Amino acid sequence: MKQLLMGLALAGLMAVNAARAADEPAGLQGSHGQSQLSAQASAMLPLCASCHGLEGISTVGLYPNLAGQKEEYLVKQLQQFKTRERNDPIMSPMAEPLSPEMVNELAAYFASLK
Repeated sequence: MKQLLMGLALAGLMAVNAARAADEPAGLQGSHGQSQLSAQASAMLPLCASCHGLEGISTVGLYPNLAGQKEEYLVKQLQQFKTRERNDPIMSPMAEPLSPEMVNELAAYFASLK
């Protein structure tokens, strides 16, 4: 029952944040080297932006800003979420499907934002 409630809460939170990101101006197209990302990594950006903002600056205090973080730090965090070494009910499921290449690309993208 607890897992069901957590899942429903997570789905609701993601829907609210996705709607918020959709209301923001389209800042991902061609900005900050997005054109150099693979199609798979580019496809993940709207999901990332739903919590962390289109330009890596979160509008919700619960979620950290990713813009300008060190690339190595972002890689390490995503890898730890993926393996559940750092288990988080929101980020671990987001990171699980990421390939090592996607982790590196997304980390480089957010590190390049200022």
